[in-house]
Amino acid sequence: MKITSQTLALVFLSGLLSAPLAALAHNGVVHGDHDAHHGGFVMMYRDLHCEVVLKAGGGVQLYYTDAARADLPASVVSQVAVEIEKSAGKSESVSMSLSAGGDYWEGKAKAAITPASMLHVAFVFQTEPVVVNLPANTLLGPKPAVVKPAAAAKPAHDMAGMGGMDHHAH
Repeated sequence: MKITSQTLALVFLSGLLSAPLAALAHNGVVHGDHDAHHGGFVMMYRDLHCEVVLKAGGGVQLYYTDAARADLPASVVSQVAVEIEKSAGKSESVSMSLSAGGDYWEGKAKAAITPASMLHVAFVFQTEPVVVNLPANTLLGPKPAVVKPAAAAKPAHDMAGMGGMDHHAH
């Protein structure tokens, strides 16, 4: 299934219209590390950790782990959409699919991602849409402690915005 910019916009709009966020909680589970296990950038939504990886050859991979950082099958999320906003207002929609082993989502992107690019990642977790807006410099260079939110309207479940989300980079 090809994810289009329209699908990404629909997931984004669903996030804007959804109910307010529940409090961030770990349900008594011992919380794991926030180290990037695959060389990417780690964020979390509730008890779900998401690691976003930009591959040197131009690919994007998304890995998911639980609160204790145990690997989860990639099918823990659905309707995955990735878009790379490049300079001069040009965007590239990345067609995402499950890896052969089902352990991560992957998609091929053009390698010309600059630090000024913005990566938009959207997926549905437990029926709730989640949207992540990451400056590419967060993924390309040294990992900062906190991601600055994009200067645009943020959906209720924007992992990179305020709204009760927690994000980590190591």
